Amino acid sequence: MDEEEFSFGNTEFNLESKLIRNDSKNIYNRLRSIIDDASFVMAMTELMPQLALVGKPTNVVGRGISIEPRVELNQRQKKAYSAYFKSTDGHMHIWDFNIRRNNLHLLPIVMEHGGCMIVDSTRKGKRIPDALSKTIPIWCCTVNRAVAVYRNNKEGDWDTKLHTLPSAVSRSEHAQIESKIDGFVNKLLTSGIDMKGVSDQLVKPLRPIWFTPQSYDAVIESPPDFGDAPFCPVVCLSASEAVETGCQSRPGYLYVQGSGDDQEAWALGLTPIMFWKNHKDILSNQADCENKVKEIVSLSRDDLLEQGEIDGKNFSMIEPTTLAIGNYASGKPPQCWKEFDYIINCSVSEYDGMSENPKYLHLPIPDGKKGQIIFGASIEKAIEFVHDPILENRKILVHCSTGKDHSVGILLSILIHYFDLQAQLLSQTKPRVDKKTVQHQLVRIISNWEKASPSRVTLKRINTHFMSHSS
Repeated sequence: MDEEEFSFGNTEFNLESKLIRNDSKNIYNRLRSIIDDASFVMAMTELMPQLALVGKPTNVVGRGISIEPRVELNQRQKKAYSAYFKSTDGHMHIWDFNIRRNNLHLLPIVMEHGGCMIVDSTRKGKRIPDALSKTIPIWCCTVNRAVAVYRNNKEGDWDTKLHTLPSAVSRSEHAQIESKIDGFVNKLLTSGIDMKGVSDQLVKPLRPIWFTPQSYDAVIESPPDFGDAPFCPVVCLSASEAVETGCQSRPGYLYVQGSGDDQEAWALGLTPIMFWKNHKDILSNQADCENKVKEIVSLSRDDLLEQGEIDGKNFSMIEPTTLAIGNYASGKPPQCWKEFDYIINCSVSEYDGMSENPKYLHLPIPDGKKGQIIFGASIEKAIEFVHDPILENRKILVHCSTGKDHSVGILLSILIHYFDLQAQLLSQTKPRVDKKTVQHQLVRIISNWEKASPSRVTLKRINTHFMSHSS
C-alpha cells in the first residue's frame, strides 16, 4: 500500500469512527438501548421474582433507568428499592467501605425478601462494573465481619470471607482488598452506626452472586434457588451486554453499552419517570425522537416535584429528634403545615405564599461555586432560626429539591450545633467539634434517610464552619 492509499484509508477510518461516536450520543439510540437492557433485567427478575430489586436512585435517567419497567409491568413486585454503590470505591488501590454510602437500609429489605438483585451497567467492552465486581463484595464482607465481631462469634460458623469473581478480579487484587477488610470493619464499628440494629437485622451472612447477559441462557436452563442456602444472596446483575467497541449495529438502531450513563451529555433533561410514561411515543419515530423528548421535558421540574414524582417517600424524621429531612414535594403547602411547625427550604424555588409565614425560612442555595458560598453563609442563619423551635420541641422540616445535598448539609449543621452523639440536647457548654462528630451525626441522617448524599464540598464547608468556631 502506498502512502497516498494509506492516508485515504486512515481518513476513511477516522470518519467512520467519528460517525459511530456521534451515533452513540444520539438520544434515540441511547433510549432504544435502554429498552434492551430493561428487557434483560425484567427477564432475570421473572426467573428470581422473590428477590428485592435494587438500583441506583432514579431521579435522573442514569443507569437506574433500567429498573423502572419492573414497577410498571410486573405487579408481583410493587416496588424497586434504591441504593448507591459507587464504582470508585472498587477502583484499583482506592478500595473502600464508605460510611456515607453504607447502604445499611437494605438489610431489612434483603432479609424480608430472602435476598436482593442489584442492577448496574458499565460501558465499552467491560462485562461487569467495579461497583458490582468489587464495591459490593467489599460491602458484603465488611458487614458480615463487623457483625461477627460485634457478636463475638468465634465458632467460625458465620461467613466472613471476601467473595469475588475470579474472571473480574485477579487473585492478586483480591488479596490486596482482603488485607484492608479489617480496617473497614473497624471503621464501621466506630462510626456511630447502631450495630445492635444491624446485628439483629442480619439473620444470614450476605454473599454476592454475579449474572450478565452472557450468562442468561445458562440461567434459563437452571434458574437458581436460594431457599435453603446458608447465605442471603446479593445478586449483582450487569444489565448491559458487553460489546468490545462499546457500540453494535442492530436492526434500526445502534446498541450502546451502558447507554444510561453520562445522561447530562444526551438526555436533554429527560427523567426516568418521563421516559417510562411516554417511551412508546418517544420511540415511535426515530426522526422525531429528539423533538418529542424536548416537548415532554418542557414540563418544568418544579411541576414534577409538586406532583411528588421524585423517588417515593418525600421526607423522613431523624429519630429520636423532632427534625425531618425531605425533598421539594415535602414542603408543599398546605400539607406541609399539617406535618411540621417550622420549615427551612434550601432550594432556589419556593411555593407561592410560603415567604409570608414567619415559621418559614428560605435559603436559596444554587448549584455550582456560587452555591458553595451561599451554603456556607446559610449555616448560621439556619442555626439561629431553629433555636427556639428546638427548645420548644417543635417539628422542623429541612428540605431542598432532592433532599440529597444542601438540605442534608443544613440539617447536619443543626444536629452538630444542638445535639450530642446520643441525639440529646446539648447543655450550654458545647463540646469541641471534630471530623468524628460530623461523621457520627451524618450517619444518623443517612440511617433515617438513605437518599442523603452530601457532596465533599458541602461537608468541607461544614467542617470549616465548626472547626473555626471551635478553635
